[in-house]
Amino acid sequence: MKLRIALLIMMAPFVLGINTLSEGYRIPVGGSTRIYVPYVSSQGSCYIINNNHANSDLFVPTKTSTEWTTFVGASKPAFIVATQCYPKSCKEIKELMGSPADGTYTIDSDGTGANAQYSAYCDMTTDGGGWTRIFRHNVAGGYFASTADAQSKNTGAPTGNLYSQLTKIPDFATNGKYRFRQTWPGYSNKNIWLQSTNPLSDVVVAGWTPIMATAITDKWGGLELGNGTHGPINNNQALLDGSMQVSDWWYAIGSTVAYGTPAGIPAASSMLGSNVGVAEVNLWIKEDDTYTTYNSCKAILDAGASIGSGLYTINPGGAGAIPVYCDMTTDGGGWTRILNHNYSDGVFANVAETLSYNSGAPLAARYSIMGRVAGFYRSGKLELKINWPGSGSAIRNWWTQTSNFTSQPVAGYVAVTIESTSNYWGGLEYNGASNTALADGSANHSNWFYAVGMMAPAGYGTPAGIPACDTVTGAGTIGVPRVELWVK
Repeated sequence: MKLRIALLIMMAPFVLGINTLSEGYRIPVGGSTRIYVPYVSSQGSCYIINNNHANSDLFVPTKTSTEWTTFVGASKPAFIVATQCYPKSCKEIKELMGSPADGTYTIDSDGTGANAQYSAYCDMTTDGGGWTRIFRHNVAGGYFASTADAQSKNTGAPTGNLYSQLTKIPDFATNGKYRFRQTWPGYSNKNIWLQSTNPLSDVVVAGWTPIMATAITDKWGGLELGNGTHGPINNNQALLDGSMQVSDWWYAIGSTVAYGTPAGIPAASSMLGSNVGVAEVNLWIKEDDTYTTYNSCKAILDAGASIGSGLYTINPGGAGAIPVYCDMTTDGGGWTRILNHNYSDGVFANVAETLSYNSGAPLAARYSIMGRVAGFYRSGKLELKINWPGSGSAIRNWWTQTSNFTSQPVAGYVAVTIESTSNYWGGLEYNGASNTALADGSANHSNWFYAVGMMAPAGYGTPAGIPACDTVTGAGTIGVPRVELWVK
């Protein structure tokens, strides 16, 4: 075997396509290379090879399993030092092994760092696979003794009821971002997002980007330290929570006490209602900061990438990625909400605000991305829908038009499903010069019913609100509390 290795050293400069699995690896004099190959076991085989030869490069064969195992298992000259290593994550295992099964694997998330390898449970199939579970809490195992206890617990038992490897989070950063997934077994809801801050750090969440999320109530906006100097505290009821900058502790990770009836872990009030706990929560991580930016919620639905109504990040017209709320079920689904205006939060100050306001907070009470509507044109048309939540009426109008209502009079109007034609309805047209609203649906008339982007500071009607139409409110001067505008 020593003779064979020597010959390989002499051949090294002449090997083409070097440093690939199919051709083998060349390690220069005094060099070291981590080689991870899909042989030997279900998670592959990993070694760090050091070449301490005085004047010759080393060639390591990896083309076949036989070549690799022969090299690793053979008696070697003293100048070759082979040290076993481990894959860094479930993602690295999946990328190498192709379609590995879900289960427990041995990983070393800091790579060549000082920390030892450890057992981790890998989800290799869901949401693209390659997810490393860094936290599991099932209340059958009780609760964590303290928030400190929740940072690292039962690290050798990744399928246990009280398991935490949260201190490993920094190992999974990619270009300064963390990709998380939070799930509650037994429920279809899940949240997948990016954030640039480590939730164990005493800082306000930054860089939050929802990739797909269906549990979004209760001020959700990523994960943050539940107790610290950066904001309101949850009184050490949980190590982390997702209720941003409030003392609530929804989306809890590392609960130290029970919540609700039945007793459990607080997830999201939209899942079970308030004061109800769930039995289990999991937190997953994957070192990947990439995601597909579709043009619209409809494009997400058409691509089969929807997980239900919730928050997604899209890039309408290629003008920049933004988080939005998608309705993936009503009227065929694929609706992007471009306006949510709750009158109790006030009115828009000017036309500029009506076009873009709280654009990074799609659940805000006063929110608009109507200035991006041009990016939603399909076949020369906008497909739009308007409705009035909280008005006591389920009426909505659904139509198409060719004109851009943020700057033009209505044109090319075609009804799809119209449930109100009162007050001169005929599609949306620009009305910004009036300083009452950006646009309204009283086509070619001075009235401003069906208003979107309301600016009138005194409101409309009694009780004061937003002008909808007589079909919604009944005859008289009556405002509604809220309006939504959607595009598809």
